Amino acid sequence: MTDAKGHGPAASLLKIPPPDLTTLAKRHKGTFPYTYVSSVLLFGPGVTARGSTDMPTWGAIFLFLNDKENDSAVKQRVKNLSDYLASLQEK
Repeated sequence: MTDAKGHGPAASLLKIPPPDLTTLAKRHKGTFPYTYVSSVLLFGPGVTARGSTDMPTWGAIFLFLNDKENDSAVKQRVKNLSDYLASLQEK
C-alpha cells in the first residue's frame, strides 16, 4: 500500500478494483469511519454482490501473530492500521 489509492502492484490481477482508501472520510460525510474500518479489518467486508473479496481479513492474521488469548494486542494492531488509514485521508 504505497499511496492507498488502489493502484498497487497486484491491482490489475483482482476481479474487483481496489478502492481508493484516501477517500474513506469523503465517502462517509467527511468523517473517518473508524467503526466501519475496524469491522472490515477484523471480520472482512462481508458478502459482496459483485463476487468474492480479495482483501484479507486482518483480524484472523493479527490473532495468529499474537498469543490467541491476547485480544488486546489484536485490537491495538487494528487501531494502529485504522489510525494510519485515517492519516492518509484527502484534505
